[in-house]
Parts: sequence; structure tokens; C-alpha cells
Amino acid sequence: MSGLQIHLFGRVRVVHDNGPEVKMTPTAQTLLAYLLLQRAYCPRDVLACLCWGDQPDDQARSCLNTALWRLRRSLETDTVPRGTYLLTTTTGEVGFNWDSQHWLDVSTFEHEATRVLALPPESLDPGQASALQNALGLCTGDLLEGFYDDWALRERERVRAMYLDSLSRLMRYHHSRGAYEESVAAGQKILACDPLREEIHRELMRLYLNSGQRALAVRQFNICRDVLAEELGIPPMEETQALYHQITQGADELHDAHGSSSPAPLPHALTMLRQAMQEFDSARGQLQRAIRLVERLTDSSPPDPNVRRR
Repeated sequence: MSGLQIHLFGRVRVVHDNGPEVKMTPTAQTLLAYLLLQRAYCPRDVLACLCWGDQPDDQARSCLNTALWRLRRSLETDTVPRGTYLLTTTTGEVGFNWDSQHWLDVSTFEHEATRVLALPPESLDPGQASALQNALGLCTGDLLEGFYDDWALRERERVRAMYLDSLSRLMRYHHSRGAYEESVAAGQKILACDPLREEIHRELMRLYLNSGQRALAVRQFNICRDVLAEELGIPPMEETQALYHQITQGADELHDAHGSSSPAPLPHALTMLRQAMQEFDSARGQLQRAIRLVERLTDSSPPDPNVRRR
């Protein structure tokens, strides 16, 4: 790909014509990212306040002029005409030249995600799903990792919400077509970002149940229950508990149908074994957490005044 390649997912990276990475100061990276994500010409006083808000106005403007000069030198080398990537209006506002030959990862992702998410969920076709999957592959990390200014945090959260919505759309698309592994993979990525999404836990429980993996459905409920208790101190919703009872009731009915004295078929026996192993792992995790809690309480308890120190 020719032209400028800009990556804002993860750390900021800029490459000219598939060549070596362009060296940029942190301030230049901040200015470039801000101009790209604002998608509009920005007044110089806004840019000056962005990086030098704690300095006098004259000094802030001087620092901005120097930083813009360095940014332009990084983007527009000796062989690149001035104004190819950075534009300045007659009133001094600065903006990125969107007509230039460039590629921006977040822009590519947003374009494809916005296009697909605007469609009715039931109308998604394999080609659109594949395009959305490829766009999600561009999200190799959080937007602007290492940036903690308010504007960067807002942009990160906005793009993160679009990322999760896209995964949710793919999860339901694959589920509706019986592609359980792909659907589970999308759901697990959602929970890796936001483990408190209870509706995703329920969707995974249904996926495991529909694919004949009842033990994994039970485990997913246990994971949901534990994370809600640990993070929020609340139990799962009634809808989640009802689904769990439906799953376990189905297991009990299957057991009764075979009879307690007759050996269970091999697939059912394996399912029971997996479920027992998962329950054992869950119990072991709870025991370890209880041990750590007792240790913390013991360490933080006040010393006994009747015990002499040596």
C-alpha cells in the first residue's frame, strides 16, 4: 500500500510507503491523533491548550508552532510537498488533509462497522459478516494505548462500544446459522473486555446447550454468578437463573430416563464427568479465594496487647 499508513489501535505508529516507522515525539503523536479523531480543522488556541494548558498563552503558542513544525517534518519529508497531509487555513486553523493518499486503521474499522450495524440484524449476509470480521481484526489493542487525557478516553470508549456491538452482531449471526464455535469465540472476546455483560453470559449458555455441551453451559452460569458477586455483590438476574434451572432440569430428566441402576451411555457419562470436573474447579477457586481472604484478615488484625514482643 502506498502513501501514509497510520495506526491508532495500540500505540500510535506511522509508516511511509511500507517503509520504516516514522519517529515522532509524544507531543507530535498527540497532535496527530487529535486532528485525526476530531475530523475537523482545529483552532490553534485549542491545540495549544491541549498540550500546554498549564503554561502562559505566549509560551503555549510558541511550543505549538515548534511541535507542528516537527510533525510536518515527520509526515512531509523532503520528497513530499508541503500541505500533503497537514493543512492550515487563512485564519490559522490546522487540520488533516483527508484527500491525501493515506490509510487509517480506526477509520477503516469505523466505516465497515457503521455500515453493517446500520443493517437489520436478520439481513446480514456472509459477505458482510466476513467484511465485519476483517474490520474487527484491525482492533489489535485499545485505541491510543497510553493516552489518558479526557478526549482520548472519550474516543477510546466510543470506539470500544462499537467494537463490542460488532462482536455481538457477529455472535448472533453465527449462532443463527449453527456456527457454534465462531459464535462462542465472539462471545468470549466480548466478556474479555466486559465480563459484566450478563446477556452475553446467557447467550453463551444457550450456545453450549444447543451444541450439546450442557456442562459448559453450567460452567458459564457459575462464571457469571461469581463475577457478579465479586464485582457488584449481586446475584444473576431472574432470567439467567431461570435458564440455569432449565439446563440443570434437563440434565436431571435425562438421568431419570436412563434409571439410577442402569449404566449411562458413554456421551452422557462424559458430559457428567466434564460437569463434575468443572464443579470441582469452581469449588477449588472458591476455596482459594476464601483462604486469601482469611490471610488478609489475619494480616490486618490488630496485635494482641497481652502478647509480648521479643
